[in-house]
Amino acid sequence: MKNRQIQGRTIKKLGIIEGEAVVSRDLIAFWGGTDWETGEIVEIDHQARGKNVSGKILVCPAGKGGAGDTFGYFYLYKSGKSPKAIICNKAQGTTLAGALLTNTPMLCDFEENVIDVIKDGDQLTVDSDKGIVTIKKK
Repeated sequence: MKNRQIQGRTIKKLGIIEGEAVVSRDLIAFWGGTDWETGEIVEIDHQARGKNVSGKILVCPAGKGGAGDTFGYFYLYKSGKSPKAIICNKAQGTTLAGALLTNTPMLCDFEENVIDVIKDGDQLTVDSDKGIVTIKKK
């Protein structure tokens, strides 16, 4: 199958990152919804509960939560269990702040719903300088 590219908006130019996609249909909470020591999504009744974001490229609709979410993402980063990059439909403010604080590439505002285009296990190349995600289907 041919690789597919989607265009979004980059939050900060941080080069090119490659990795495996882990997809959540639900919003992601880094304060209380993610285990900072393992990178596992632990929120009760969450669609992606049990999936692990550590070292993967997180694909989700957006982040969720209040001001604590920025710190939750920072703790996840400090433990070495954060995602390599975040691909989302909308840049929720506290998740965006966490990505900026930790220099995690984050792309958002795609013309298509990223959840419909990217699936778990797809190999992604994220060009945060150009805002392009290249998808190689698993």
